[in-house]
Amino acid sequence: MRTNHKKIILLILCLQLASLLRAERLDSMFVELDKYIARSSYYMNLKETKIHKIKKELRGASNESYDQLQHFAALFEEYKSYKYDSAYVYAIKTLDIAHKLNNPEKIVEAKVRLVFCFLSSGLFKEAFDIAKDSDVEGLSPSVRLAYYKITARLYYDMADYNGVEPFKADYIAKGNRYSEQAIALIPANTVEYWSALGLLKMKQKDYNGSMDAFKVVLSETVDNHEDAIAASSLAYINSLTNQHEEAVINLIKAAIADIKSATKETVAMRNLATLLYQSHGNINQANKYIKLAMDDANFYNARHRKIEISSILPIIEKERFDSVERQRNLLIWLVLTVTVLFILFLGATLIIRKQLKKLKIARQTIQEQNEKVLLTNSELSEANKIKDKYIGHFFYVNYQYIDKLEHMYRIINRKVALRQFEEFPKMFKEADILLERENMYISFDQTFLKLFPEFVNEYKLLFPPEEIAHMGIENGRLTIEMRIFALIRLGVIESEKISKFLNYSIHTINTYKTKVKNKSIIQNELFEQKIMEIKSVKSDT
Repeated sequence: MRTNHKKIILLILCLQLASLLRAERLDSMFVELDKYIARSSYYMNLKETKIHKIKKELRGASNESYDQLQHFAALFEEYKSYKYDSAYVYAIKTLDIAHKLNNPEKIVEAKVRLVFCFLSSGLFKEAFDIAKDSDVEGLSPSVRLAYYKITARLYYDMADYNGVEPFKADYIAKGNRYSEQAIALIPANTVEYWSALGLLKMKQKDYNGSMDAFKVVLSETVDNHEDAIAASSLAYINSLTNQHEEAVINLIKAAIADIKSATKETVAMRNLATLLYQSHGNINQANKYIKLAMDDANFYNARHRKIEISSILPIIEKERFDSVERQRNLLIWLVLTVTVLFILFLGATLIIRKQLKKLKIARQTIQEQNEKVLLTNSELSEANKIKDKYIGHFFYVNYQYIDKLEHMYRIINRKVALRQFEEFPKMFKEADILLERENMYISFDQTFLKLFPEFVNEYKLLFPPEEIAHMGIENGRLTIEMRIFALIRLGVIESEKISKFLNYSIHTINTYKTKVKNKSIIQNELFEQKIMEIKSVKSDT
């Protein structure tokens, strides 16, 4: 029996040690990720230097020549996961030259580049039109391979975007057929082979086979972009199989690889933020990484990615605000509890003092206690100044809450031990959370206006001139009415959700909406449709 107890205790200790090691590993990986985030500009400079070199070489190439086509293709490769607008420009240029050279293989290669641009920005119809217009029969294996791979990804992305059966299954089946055709053209046991095989097996739900293939890629590739794709795929499989810690680790690896390759057309950072929010409840880190993902999406300038990120960003922001509010409410309850105890204790003290006044010794004791209180007044004044400083910053930095609570507990214990109760009411006052809520709205407004810079101008066009004169934004801030319809534009259409986010009643939200619609030149039932038609940032091309 004792032997069994020892085994159980040893097993518990081993599990606890393993848990501590996993937590330490995760913490160290987050530290490493933050270091690479801080150095992201360095890797972007490397990318820009390489692009500048190619452009310099391009100036020596003859117009409408194979040499010029090669340089345009090289520039596309550098831009395709870095800047959408530039990638699109050079994809079009390669197609124009390929047509002028009347080279069928170069034409299909250029169309493959255009398909990549369109599917990266969510323009699936345009991507399908280009793909279906490409005839690869009789072309070289390398051209057919590029066509099969991009078409497979097109069907896979469409399946993820649609997500409705039976269409999703049909898209995946078509994507699998193109993947099989691509794999048949790739030399066996190469990194490209294992990467394509891993993708196919993942879509066929052979997760063990897919993980084995992607692990080979990670062990053999020296390309950061391939590393990122393989690690992201492993993280996806980890999430499906409830291996959340491994999913976080692989997403961190993918995000680091994306930074090192200066990749902005990425999902790793967004998926990391979403996983931290949904499975780990780590609101602060989720909020940090989703904003970085939005910065990358804005830099890449693909509408598809920005819309995906904007669907989760307000939710994480709201959860972060709710977390702050819950901690504030807990502190208030603690203060109230201490205050009640203080009042009860003070009442008992008063009764005792009345009895002790009858005794000469008691009067002397009270006199001594009063002198001690006078001597500690200066110390209490200084302590109050420190306390006020902490309270003034309390709602701006969430992680300082625990330190402040511990600080407060120590002060309370010391005062109770010394029976110094007169200063207790001065130590507590209700904190103002309005600024934190306002900061949340400022963050929402700034993020929304980056995503929809023309929103205000388009919004004003829905009203007669006499109403437009009273509209506008000040210091980058939306009005209440604009903020309501900004949320609607992001897909938050339920009045209940809008009221919770803006801290108004449902009746007030509906009143605002009705008031705005009545002032508009658009019919009430068509107003929200017009709001949904307001476009995001447009391509420069």
